[in-house]
Amino acid sequence: MQMQDLQDLYIHKLQDIYSAEQQALRVMQQTSEVVQTPDLKESIVTHIQQTQGQIQRLEQIFQKLGEQPGQEQCEGMRGLVQEAQKLLQENASPEVLEAGIIACQQAIEHYEIAGYGTARTYAQLLGDQEAVQLLEQTLQEEKQTDELLTQAAQQINVQALNA
Repeated sequence: MQMQDLQDLYIHKLQDIYSAEQQALRVMQQTSEVVQTPDLKESIVTHIQQTQGQIQRLEQIFQKLGEQPGQEQCEGMRGLVQEAQKLLQENASPEVLEAGIIACQQAIEHYEIAGYGTARTYAQLLGDQEAVQLLEQTLQEEKQTDELLTQAAQQINVQALNA
């Protein structure tokens, strides 16, 4: 895809986010199977459901733009996912593993927050108010998930310290 203007860059960013969400979804499904702390597991399962809705919102934006999702591979998310998958292979106590999972998941959330913030700004500049609202909804969900992970980390990191 040749990028000539902000519209092209916007579509490229949406493609990148779409790929990132697909990759993040797979790693969340993997981590939900290993997590033992009930609150953390519930957070991850809830975010899996949210992510599915976020993907649907992106598909809605693509449809309105007359574009097909899935044209890009997000390399940034690929690296974050590889880190998380490597962590899952480590021989670690459950507490230490969960502390690491939270760190990996927060890195993913921060990456997504940056991407959605950028896409929302592009949509604003391009005058696409419907997309602005959809992207803002997802951005708020990502920020909320980050906050829930921070709260879980406060407890789990102490447990990891004493493991």
